[in-house]
Parts: sequence; C-alpha cells; structure tokens
Amino acid sequence: MNDSNQEGQGSARAGVAVPEVLTIVSAEVRMLSDTAGDLQDLIGNLVVAGAFGGSQSLYQLQSLDRLCQSLNAVADFLAGVANGSSADWKVDLSDAARAVKLADVCDRLTGRTAASEPSGDLTGEFDDFENWPMTG
Repeated sequence: MNDSNQEGQGSARAGVAVPEVLTIVSAEVRMLSDTAGDLQDLIGNLVVAGAFGGSQSLYQLQSLDRLCQSLNAVADFLAGVANGSSADWKVDLSDAARAVKLADVCDRLTGRTAASEPSGDLTGEFDDFENWPMTG
C-alpha cells in the first residue's frame, strides 16, 4: 500500500483558486458517495440472497443509505460554495496535501500527477476474497 503522498512526482500547487479546490473536493466526495452506493447495492443483493438476517441488521444497513445521501449533500454544498466563490481567492495546498496520507487521494485533490502513472492501478490494499470462507 502506498500511504505516503511524498512519493508522487511534483509538489502541491500554491495559489490555487478556491472555486477550483472546492470543485475538486466536491467531485472527490461524490466519488465516495458512488462507492458507498455500490456497496449498498452489493449488500442489498446479499440481503435478498439471505446472507443477512433479522430486522436489526436491516435497520443498521439503512445507515449506508444515509451515508450516501449525506455524502451527496456535502458534495452539493461544496459545489454551491465553489460557484459562489471568487476566482481571485487563492490558497496554498501544501500544508493540506501533507495531511493526506493516501497518495492517490492527495494527487486527485491537488491536481498532482505522477511522472509515469500505472495504468489503472490505485494505491491501497487489495484483498483477495476468492479464498475467503464465505465465498463458497
């Protein structure tokens, strides 16, 4: 797992317009919402297949739907603030970039790209569920 944003090429940009930063963060939050929505679909299929039982489990799974809705609401809010912000307002992303421990997220948030980007590879852990006991 690449958990250091210092390994990417280039540095965080200084003097970035606030609307641009907010738009980028809004898109990142929306991407998280989409991922949570995909998980919600997967869990829904598992519920239909009988992998989860009891009303308490179903009630707790509704939290995933609330998470998706909340993430979308935050993304909408950030996009709205971006639209109402002046392009003359600038920020230095260096300190904020140092606080982000996941390199791929940091790179997306700062607009930084690696010198030679791997094709489709994302940093992070990969779990092989094929050998997991519950997958038959």
